[in-house]
Amino acid sequence: MLLDDAGLQLQLTPGNAPVETPLQLQLTAENLAGVSAHISGVSMYMGQIPLRFSQQGNSWQAEFLLGACSDPDMQWQLELELTFVNGEKRMLIQQFQSSWR
Repeated sequence: MLLDDAGLQLQLTPGNAPVETPLQLQLTAENLAGVSAHISGVSMYMGQIPLRFSQQGNSWQAEFLLGACSDPDMQWQLELELTFVNGEKRMLIQQFQSSWR
C-alpha cells in the first residue's frame, strides 16, 4: 500500500515494483471525477511515464511498466492530480522504489 489516507487508498501491485514487469496502480476514492498522473525517476533521469486510468465504480486503475537502468534499487516519484465531482483538486506526490535484483 503506497497510501491510505482519509478516504483515499493507493496500492501498487506487485508491491516490490519489479522492472520490466506489468505493474498495476489502483486508486480508491469516493466522489472522484478524474485522475491525471505520471511517474518520473528520482535517482536517475528516465523521462516521464504517463499513466492512463480507467474507472470501475470508486476504483481507478492504470497499468504500466518501469524500465531497467544501472541502479538496481531505483527511486521513482508518482505525481497524481485528482479532480473531485465538486470541482476540488488535490495533488498527491508519492515516492516508491523498484528493484531488479
